[in-house]
Amino acid sequence: MRRSRSAGFTLIELITVIVISGILATVVWRNVSTPVQSFIDVERRARLTDTAETALARLSRELRLALPNSIRLSGTALEFLRTVDGGRYRSVVAADGSGDALDFSANVDSFDVLGVLQQFDPTNVAPKIAATGQADCLSGAAYCLVIFNTGQPGVCGASPPGANAWCGDNVAGIAQSPAAGQIVFDNSDVPGWSFPFASPRGRFRIVDTPVSFVCAGGTLRRYDGYAISPVQSVPPVGATGRLLAEGVSACSFSYDPGTATRSALVTIELALSESGESVRLLQQVHVVNTP
Repeated sequence: MRRSRSAGFTLIELITVIVISGILATVVWRNVSTPVQSFIDVERRARLTDTAETALARLSRELRLALPNSIRLSGTALEFLRTVDGGRYRSVVAADGSGDALDFSANVDSFDVLGVLQQFDPTNVAPKIAATGQADCLSGAAYCLVIFNTGQPGVCGASPPGANAWCGDNVAGIAQSPAAGQIVFDNSDVPGWSFPFASPRGRFRIVDTPVSFVCAGGTLRRYDGYAISPVQSVPPVGATGRLLAEGVSACSFSYDPGTATRSALVTIELALSESGESVRLLQQVHVVNTP
């Protein structure tokens, strides 16, 4: 009886097939990998750019709310006092004796608001207590009233005092929510205090909190809701940062205070990196410097 033979591959044939398959796979991969890698790189750059643009947009939007001349820098940290509203105060009574004018010699007083506050509404802003002194305002518990902030002198403790809100020179706690076109302030805990200067345009501003943007440890974070302090602390004491961007490889802030005829200018440079890809964006923001 003849035995049947099983058909199959020899070892040499198997090795030949493996080698040819490897060569073909290498050729195919080289033709496919480049466009695939390009797609991955483009997607990564787009994601980095979107993250950087979002962070810069947030920075730009909030910088436009900065109290004039309150911007200060420390390394890769930018800080300012955020305004929630502002307007004009009555500086003299009417001819018939009516009206409540601001007394610049008092540390507790009230005055009429000329016009209507546009943004400040206790129903849609974070609640604050009624100040019983300047300390409530500086701690962040109450809203702050600021008049004619020049930011000078740069160092606190000058005598006579200047007009630097970080020092509390021209800052008073708001004792009750603005109502019926009137504001009441209370700095009774600072004997002898009074607003050092009147505003040539009769303007006042309402501040709710300092805000900081800090680049550190490869991240960009935003801080708010902490106390007003004469010395800039990085990161701010008593505040928890909210993450705005990761993968920060470079970050810088610069500030040009401008002149009497030219707005101040903040320049922000932000670079993000991931897996060898990097994007670098530059943003310039004009901010009000007229107190």
